Amino acid sequence: MNAQVHISSLVVQLRPGRLEEVARHCRAHDGVEIHATDPRGKLVLVLETAGQRDIVAFIEGLQRAPGVLSVSLVYHHAESAEELDREMEEMSDDADAT
Repeated sequence: MNAQVHISSLVVQLRPGRLEEVARHCRAHDGVEIHATDPRGKLVLVLETAGQRDIVAFIEGLQRAPGVLSVSLVYHHAESAEELDREMEEMSDDADAT
């Protein structure tokens, strides 16, 4: 069976005074990237996980973090790790050709 890669994005609403604390919490997890922050209390995250259970576990843990008001799953995509690697190689080859 081929391994899957799950890519998802989340929008996190939180109390502004907790922004740095919640951002540290997110950065402590492998496969989590913070793509945008708003000092008024918003984070945009991208997760790369091995499965849906990992996504749900991260969301549930984040929802319990002090100051977090809501966590919304905005996007989810899954594909085989093999296919994703092939696509990344093709993109790299295309970039090298320019």
